[in-house]
Amino acid sequence: MRKIFIRCGAAALILGFLAIHVLDVNPQEASAKKEIRVYVDRQILLAFDGGNQIYRFDVVTGKEGKETVAGTYKIFRKEQKYVSKTYNAEMPYTMFFTSDGKAIHGTLMAPLRSYLKSFGADSIGSQGCVGLTDDNAKVLFEWAPKGTRVVIIRGEEDKD
Repeated sequence: MRKIFIRCGAAALILGFLAIHVLDVNPQEASAKKEIRVYVDRQILLAFDGGNQIYRFDVVTGKEGKETVAGTYKIFRKEQKYVSKTYNAEMPYTMFFTSDGKAIHGTLMAPLRSYLKSFGADSIGSQGCVGLTDDNAKVLFEWAPKGTRVVIIRGEEDKD
């Protein structure tokens, strides 16, 4: 029995070494190459991998008084199915990036709300989160591991 355990342990170590060094699937390295940029004034999200744009999605960000705050963050928690305790709202494919609960997630009528907000309807928007269609949120959720950098950009910096 003891020999079997030792052999299994050695096999696990070898597989772990191969995964990290040969197959190059280290999650920390993968997240270091990925970045999500949210352009608040344009209501779009761009996802990059190694500097190459992979995705572009329309989003809806915070409404007046609940603005999505500019800054650089990291995804630290992911929940495939989540319901907001504060707003009792379903938030599918949630990726939290602030300690006060701001996240990227699926939301209702994201394209219409994004369009209206981008044309100056400040009363339209989220409670500070970044909302996408459920389908787009799922794609991003599966693509971005924990540790992925999230950059929220407002105003003059919103020219890229």
